[in-house]
Amino acid sequence: MQEGMIDPRYRYELGWRGFFLMHLHRFLQRLRRWGGQSRLILQSPIGIIGLVIIIFFILLGLAHPLLMSTVWDRATYDPFIGFDATIESHPSMPSRTHLLGTDYQGRDVLSQLAFATRTSFAVGIAAALIGSIVATFVGIAAAYYEGMVDTVLMTIADAFLLLPPPVVLLTVGLIIELNGLQVGLIYGIFAGLGSLAIMVKSQTLAIKTKQYIEAGRIAGGKTWRIIRVHILPNLLPLLVVNMMFIVTGSVMIEALMSYASMGLTRFSWGYMILLVQDTFREGKLSLQWHVLIPPAIAIMLFCGAFYLVGHALDELVNPRLRQK
Repeated sequence: MQEGMIDPRYRYELGWRGFFLMHLHRFLQRLRRWGGQSRLILQSPIGIIGLVIIIFFILLGLAHPLLMSTVWDRATYDPFIGFDATIESHPSMPSRTHLLGTDYQGRDVLSQLAFATRTSFAVGIAAALIGSIVATFVGIAAAYYEGMVDTVLMTIADAFLLLPPPVVLLTVGLIIELNGLQVGLIYGIFAGLGSLAIMVKSQTLAIKTKQYIEAGRIAGGKTWRIIRVHILPNLLPLLVVNMMFIVTGSVMIEALMSYASMGLTRFSWGYMILLVQDTFREGKLSLQWHVLIPPAIAIMLFCGAFYLVGHALDELVNPRLRQK
């Protein structure tokens, strides 16, 4: 039986059992196809490096609440009010009890770094999901329905294209207080309504001209089924690649806003850098490089990892880049 064909016993089985088996078979086929594509990603060195770094930060973020409840003493390692009274003076250099040392107020740097990891993931995931959902809705609607719908939606997209998300967020941050999740949501909306919506529309127009789309219409397929079965799966590679880049941009702007003390109410890597800048030269032993460098490196590695994965995915879905 050729790949992509449905087993006849699944196709002609009646009732709920046939319905379940048919969709299970389709799901397994998609898993096998995605598995083959994931193996191509693992053949890319930059993709492997990016995935390893992302997994490291995932484990770091998940490990913090576990360490706080099992290994670390809350009075000593709490990222906000922790203080190690056994050390004579703070900040202290890295040691066995504090792997990254302590800051000027005696708080453990590693505990702060791990706690702030969750903020970056929340910002990045929120921005990527909202951006892809908004771009998918606007791009598909504009390409599929055309006419007045296309004119209105693309006019909105052009307007948002002229409003870069960093500029908008920096302006809004001066007026009202925002938390990390709100930054991610706003960034995602502006990213989704801008260039990504235009790219989704262009890709949808290319898919719309395929013969199987016209065959689906002739066969009586409804609009939602054609979009769900034929258009959305073909848009997934484009959306996934751009989600990686949206994560990078949103985390960078959140760190910048935190560092600039622009009303953000969530502890993050940028806020760690803000806290240390005022007391950077007040360490009794030396400058507080051990407090400043970890969050700065975390921002660069985190954003760089998603960029590497996005670039590897771009090579996978772009035939021209894959041939090179």
